[in-house]
Amino acid sequence: SQGGVNSQGVNNNYFYNRYNVRSNLDIQATKNLSLRMDVSTRYMDINQPSNQNVTADIFNYNDFHPFSAPFINPNGSFAYAFDTQGQLPTLNALLASGGYTRDRRTDFNALLGFDEKLNDITEGLALTGRLAYSSQQESVLTLNHAFANPPSYHYNPTDGSYLLNTGPNGGGYVEGVWSSSGYPDLDIQNVDAQVYFSYDRTFARAHHFNSLLLWHEQTTRNDDNPLLAQVAAVPSKFRGYSLKIGYDYKQKYLVDLNAALNGSDRFHAQKRNGFFPAVGLGWNIAKEKFFGDVLPKVNLFKLRATYGVVGSDVAPGNQYLYQQVYNNGSNYSFGQQPQGQATVYEGPLGNNNVTWSKSRKTDFGLDMNLFGDKLSSTTDYFHEYVFDQLVTPGNVPLILGIGLSPTNVGITTNQGWEETLTWSATAGKVFYSIGIVYTHNRNKVIYEAEASPRYPWLAVTGHQINQPFGYIFQGYYTQDDITSGKVAKPNTAAPPVAGDIKYKDLNGDGVIDQNDEQAIGRPNIPNTTVGLPIKLGYKGFDLSILFQGAFQYSLSAIGTGIEPFQSQWQPIHQDAWTPTNTNPKFPRLTTDPTTINSPTNYMSDFWLVNAHYIRLKTVDLSYQLSKKSLPFHLASARIYLSAYNLITWTNVWKKYQTDPEAQSNTVGDAYMNNRVLNVGIQVGL
Repeated sequence: SQGGVNSQGVNNNYFYNRYNVRSNLDIQATKNLSLRMDVSTRYMDINQPSNQNVTADIFNYNDFHPFSAPFINPNGSFAYAFDTQGQLPTLNALLASGGYTRDRRTDFNALLGFDEKLNDITEGLALTGRLAYSSQQESVLTLNHAFANPPSYHYNPTDGSYLLNTGPNGGGYVEGVWSSSGYPDLDIQNVDAQVYFSYDRTFARAHHFNSLLLWHEQTTRNDDNPLLAQVAAVPSKFRGYSLKIGYDYKQKYLVDLNAALNGSDRFHAQKRNGFFPAVGLGWNIAKEKFFGDVLPKVNLFKLRATYGVVGSDVAPGNQYLYQQVYNNGSNYSFGQQPQGQATVYEGPLGNNNVTWSKSRKTDFGLDMNLFGDKLSSTTDYFHEYVFDQLVTPGNVPLILGIGLSPTNVGITTNQGWEETLTWSATAGKVFYSIGIVYTHNRNKVIYEAEASPRYPWLAVTGHQINQPFGYIFQGYYTQDDITSGKVAKPNTAAPPVAGDIKYKDLNGDGVIDQNDEQAIGRPNIPNTTVGLPIKLGYKGFDLSILFQGAFQYSLSAIGTGIEPFQSQWQPIHQDAWTPTNTNPKFPRLTTDPTTINSPTNYMSDFWLVNAHYIRLKTVDLSYQLSKKSLPFHLASARIYLSAYNLITWTNVWKKYQTDPEAQSNTVGDAYMNNRVLNVGIQVGL
């Protein structure tokens, strides 16, 4: 193909065109009434190869070896992986000749609003209304060769001959017939309405009151795939009433009272509404005379405490959890001459008592500005107790013969602390600022109605949310271990041999199976995150740098992400077990993906990396030209350089060649963070 258009005139190149239209209209209708109308539309036209998913084969050694085929043969024909069993055409052949997928999407947003000052009733009172509408609609057009790969050839440099690919994925001498299809892919609509009274007033220059009374309603309809949906999507609805009352005395003593009454259509009418109160207290001790006499350069020393209950209606399963549902099943044959008949089967039992999941949140904080505001600090300790959490019970015997809807029985906790420190000052004509943002938290499952485990180490309760489970690595089997009847082994179709991973037999029954799994490592979400923002300024120059780090989490890869003869060869494979290398970093190399060495089937702490990374996330350097030096009567001009994801330091690469932010138990081929450099000039007229 040339310029994205192949020999048959089909444009299968990647491109993305976007057209934006935006209008903001503000009207001062009367002295006290202002109106607002904002409208924006974004139209997107996206084209990509129809065979885009074949890029996953890059990581698959079974499909492509590093030197399976050239990019293209000397005579311009497509090549194929001659040395593999599948004998697939090369990726560029599949991408260039497989047609395209065309997505056309329209996003529309509209906001109507008004603000009415009610000072005639009392000073500081106002009425505000907002009505927002948004929609996303997308249609897809595809053009491809139905179940046909392009013709491809193996070039023999010895005699200059070309061998047609007649293997299982060969395309013959001519390309297949084009097949096209079109369908709606997305239809989402949201309506959000708010009306609220607000009151903000200060009396006698000391007593400050503020309050808010809000009505809020939201309706969402989401047809993720309108063509395949059996019925039209039913809108989900939310309605809430909120009240906030705040008071402070000279910014010294602060009180906030909040209450919300929220309703969701996910629950039965009698369980639909939830009441969620909260209170916050603050004391800026720096405003006290006795404190100022002792520490006059401390401008802020505020103690804060908040406590409240919040709710969530997010739950797995049917939209209406209280309803008993019946689903269409597969056909069932009856009679001596069987004829298929449609079937209906009973879905999970409805639960009339299902209601809001609740969380009691407590926070204690300290805000400080020291040394003439050069050093600012914000410290928070938080504790969250989640109860009535919606989980599907696992402690009901399967003899019941039917599924269960989520029930409000789960309990989890989460606690930790956050710290933000910033030092800002000047040294001569140089301004500089350096900060640190630190967050550490730890959660725990108190109860989730799990089935009673056969052994205590199999229990999820008591561990962190999404705690990984697996086997305990104990080295590698030796030949003596294989012949010994005293060494535990798995009952697998492929018996273990010397060089395979050996795991701990937790229950001592001589067999390695699921009863020997226990909690290993940490969840895939970091417990600790750190940010380090740095700023420098000198005359017209400005420099901003941000380092980002994450610690205390585990990461693993499976399949083509790490396993030999499935993944492409990786550095750690060079230190695999051999009869002469009995202290390796990797087990013996095998083409069998079902052995005990496979993390897909036998996840263990051997495959987990206690991961961390530090990333130079952003760098922004700019220079503001002086107005006197600007030509053409320009008002301003700024030259800038920006960079993203410049450098990453991580221990993940010692085992896996993947991004440290990849998800565990995947092949690790998610789209990695790009290193981006931008250079530009910004002018103002």
